[in-house]
Amino acid sequence: MIFRADKATALHRRFKPIVAGSLAAASLLVAACVSIPPRKAGIAKINPASLAAAPATYDGREVEIVGLVIWESGVFGLYQTYGAYCRGAQGAAIDVRWDQWPGVTPKDSRRRVMVRGVFRNRGGVTQADGSTAIAAGAPGPGPLEPGAVVRWLSNPERPCPNRQ
Repeated sequence: MIFRADKATALHRRFKPIVAGSLAAASLLVAACVSIPPRKAGIAKINPASLAAAPATYDGREVEIVGLVIWESGVFGLYQTYGAYCRGAQGAAIDVRWDQWPGVTPKDSRRRVMVRGVFRNRGGVTQADGSTAIAAGAPGPGPLEPGAVVRWLSNPERPCPNRQ
């Protein structure tokens, strides 16, 4: 195939406006992405394990959490799952003083729930060695200040066979 210079010039003239238009559109798109304002701090939707892993990030923020209510033998907490509670998993729960929450009773222990409240990182203070100090009797950092039960998601689970 023989390529002629006059055809190349004709093709260049034909596609030049398209290329220029594409570059202009791309630069406008990039400029639009850069000028989008950051998200406002609203209610953070998070699970107990993620909150326990980074308590300082959520200190003082309103959060919405789905977890398992535990109110047994002086232990108050919101665990990630029933299995995590039964295994006594570290880092899978936060401290919630259920006795201060309206509408929550000891009969609600081991029920899945969606709650909203303000998280405080009082008990989960990071030490110099990188470990986290947690208040005695608390299953994790916190507490989650009294807020509202958004909705109950289950009936109470049976007691854990290894936690009696």
